[in-house]
Amino acid sequence: MHGEAAEHGSGRRCSGRRHHARMGTLHGRRMNELDTIQAALERLLDSVLHRLPFFATGLVCFAVGALLARLARAAVSRGGRRARLDPAFVGLIARIVSAAILVAALAVASVVIFPSLRWRDLVTGLGISSVAIGFALKDILQNFVAGVLLLWRRPFRIGDQIRSGEYEGTVEDIDVRATRIRTYDNELVVVPNGEVYTRGMIVRTAYGHRRVRLGVSISYFDDIDVDREVIRGALSRTEGVMTEPAPWVYVESLGATNVEITVHFWVEAHQANVLRVLDRAATAVKTALDEAGADVAFPRTVVLMEPTDAPRT
Repeated sequence: MHGEAAEHGSGRRCSGRRHHARMGTLHGRRMNELDTIQAALERLLDSVLHRLPFFATGLVCFAVGALLARLARAAVSRGGRRARLDPAFVGLIARIVSAAILVAALAVASVVIFPSLRWRDLVTGLGISSVAIGFALKDILQNFVAGVLLLWRRPFRIGDQIRSGEYEGTVEDIDVRATRIRTYDNELVVVPNGEVYTRGMIVRTAYGHRRVRLGVSISYFDDIDVDREVIRGALSRTEGVMTEPAPWVYVESLGATNVEITVHFWVEAHQANVLRVLDRAATAVKTALDEAGADVAFPRTVVLMEPTDAPRT
């Protein structure tokens, strides 16, 4: 019995020693991990402190670049106003110059902060990135280039009335991405510049005045020359119809029941004025023809009845 008790006590002491040894090992590992973390933090702090002057210098370079970009943008804007260039085009050039200076400042700051970064690597990286971005943003870049060409060549300006595709109205704004058109129904249409430039356009107000067409039908029983003079006289008394170029009245076709006459005359180009003068001209022509006793042209059906002696079957 005494031997068994002694053996049991000895086992408990051995187990206790193994537990203390295991705990000591775990504690040692934890201390080693803490030492490793502390050493890594110290190295990181030393690296940050070592790089701090480079960071400060890089930030100063970028700040100087941002200031130069702002000054350059203001200078381009002032120069454009003095040269009386299109404000939208001047704004575009100012933004491009400002963006170029900011990109250059960012590149300089990157080289200063990371001295191991070489200009060749930076340029190569920018080239690869540009190709990738170009494929990803193809439509946006197309609209941008089209916007630059529209602002440079200026086929139309803000306030002009144009037709592009199925849209027609007054140009309210032109930027590097899209052209904004207010339709005659007071709706805003945003058309990408790529579509405006590639599909073509009609600029209604490009030359200040435009030609309007009015169709008139007269009877075959009327004298064409007399009715032509009546129409010319009515147009000469109509407010808004230009005398030069003079109105043009000509026979367009001989229909089944009437003579088709086309009247061309010139008016000031804005759409509201075109509709207003067209209404006046049509009213004046109709009134003048009625007063001159012109026969009203309307469809006629002539039935010829011929007697026949043929026997019925």
